[in-house]
Amino acid sequence: MIVGIIGRGRMGSALARALAAHGGPVLIAGRGDPVLPPDPFAPYPGIRSVPTGAVVAGADLVVLMLPFAAAVELALAGRLDDGRGRTVIDATNPPRAGVTPPAPAESGGRLLAELLPQWRVVKALNTVPAGMLDEPVLDGRPVTVPLAGDHPPAKAEVSALLRRLGFAPVDVGGIDRAPALESLADLLMAISSRHALRGRLGFQVALAEPRAAVDGGLSGPAHVELSRRAPAGGGERQRRPAPAAESARSPAGRPPRPSR
Repeated sequence: MIVGIIGRGRMGSALARALAAHGGPVLIAGRGDPVLPPDPFAPYPGIRSVPTGAVVAGADLVVLMLPFAAAVELALAGRLDDGRGRTVIDATNPPRAGVTPPAPAESGGRLLAELLPQWRVVKALNTVPAGMLDEPVLDGRPVTVPLAGDHPPAKAEVSALLRRLGFAPVDVGGIDRAPALESLADLLMAISSRHALRGRLGFQVALAEPRAAVDGGLSGPAHVELSRRAPAGGGERQRRPAPAAESARSPAGRPPRPSR
């Protein structure tokens, strides 16, 4: 599968390198059509720098990794019209997404879905900092990526791509859930800024009991845990091991009190 990326900034470049490291061909374009030398992706044989039109025409799946206003501008200019029923990942975040909860039609993901009816829009990857794209693991577990969209086959396609990169995708519902994902991204950025993490953080939805994930979703009760990656060269304290299971009977010989 050829993945196309529109956006050659920090996020788009990091995603292109991560995809190339996993052996997938990548087409990448910036906001403007000209590809000026020197090409920063020349050392990566799997990545081709091309104009925006070539990404739209030649990719099997397209990822929008550029500022939200730029994505809207491309859509309004008709430069993304050639959808042909393919999947596009909306990884954008509207400015100050979590300050005032927008109406569904005003959310970034919902607006792009309305502007791009010839595409199957899936909101995903907007909660992932660039620094987590190459190694999406914290405390030995993959970083969770929520995704939202109205087309189950498209969400399955995006889930497969995320798993190939090492993430744990979680289907949260239709594109009407996009405002929640955008607010989550705003919250994570606020945490990163508050604690000077420089984007070295992610979140994980972990199963409370060891039960299998089904089709990219989760079954059973779950809890959310925020983690951060230890800075390079440093080491955070290791998490204490879980306490041993309680014996069948208490020291006093009484049956243990049932858990609530």
